[in-house]
Amino acid sequence: MQLFPFLKNYAEQIGGQFTQYDQSKGVVVVPLGVHRFQTVLALLQPSKFSGRELAVFTSKVCEFNGAINVRELLEENAKFDYAKFMIEDNYLKMEASCTATTISEDQVKEMVQEVATMADRFEHVLTGQDIH
Repeated sequence: MQLFPFLKNYAEQIGGQFTQYDQSKGVVVVPLGVHRFQTVLALLQPSKFSGRELAVFTSKVCEFNGAINVRELLEENAKFDYAKFMIEDNYLKMEASCTATTISEDQVKEMVQEVATMADRFEHVLTGQDIH
């Protein structure tokens, strides 16, 4: 599957937007309801574990700080189908990934939606705001 052409079509189907920056990076703006959107970064990158090419979908939740209960976040991780919490560049983020060679169109849709929905939900829970 060619990830970025598919994401472009998918964004159009759901009333969102897609921008491709280069051969390995694009952004999907996912509508989540009336006047609510969440940005999901889509990357093609090698796995740090296996070296295989991964399709990675990431969305910012909020800046990470000491008031965030990391244990609760880890417990929440077990409830998601694809997504997981991560901390990168001092931001709490949601991320889902799969090998790029075996990913299906349905999996891409589910991962993008789950990452967007959960990032938006936890952004509101942790900050009370709509930042990203």
